[in-house]
Amino acid sequence: MDRMQFETIDKDGNTIMCEVIATYHNDDDNKDYIIYTDNTFDENKKLKVYYALYEMLDNKIKIKAAKTNDEKRVGLELVKTILEELKK
Repeated sequence: MDRMQFETIDKDGNTIMCEVIATYHNDDDNKDYIIYTDNTFDENKKLKVYYALYEMLDNKIKIKAAKTNDEKRVGLELVKTILEELKK
């Protein structure tokens, strides 16, 4: 199965390729969340996974930072749920 990929810019201005793990539309706040990885690993050799709000513009994923506590809470809950499902 091919995964959806997108490019983003890191804090140093470098272009990096990321892979989408999952997306979720929250009907309560009408926002779209994305879980993704840049396929790098931390010091414990665990895959780095990120979450953010996103929108599609011209068939491209645009990452938006979660700003409110509710956005951060929904994003973290989504990550936990998806990762638990992937473990099964």
